[in-house]
Amino acid sequence: MKNDIPDDVATFPMSVVKELTNLTGRQIRYYEEQGLIHPARNDGNRRLFSMKDINRLKQIKQFIDKGINVAGIKAMLRD
Repeated sequence: MKNDIPDDVATFPMSVVKELTNLTGRQIRYYEEQGLIHPARNDGNRRLFSMKDINRLKQIKQFIDKGINVAGIKAMLRD
């Protein structure tokens, strides 16, 4: 039996995601507002992120570091 968490199961709180991605909470919320990520919400309305969300945020950070703006990132991720 495998003990790995499936990539699409939302289990990570914002504090863990900030540490794993080196992004601030404000940046993560902004990318959510822009529709680049869609974290789940728990009963207390707190964001919960999956490994897919974390990997997507890392990808977004790489694009930002290369100077690509949010509109460009949206276009690239849509394709």
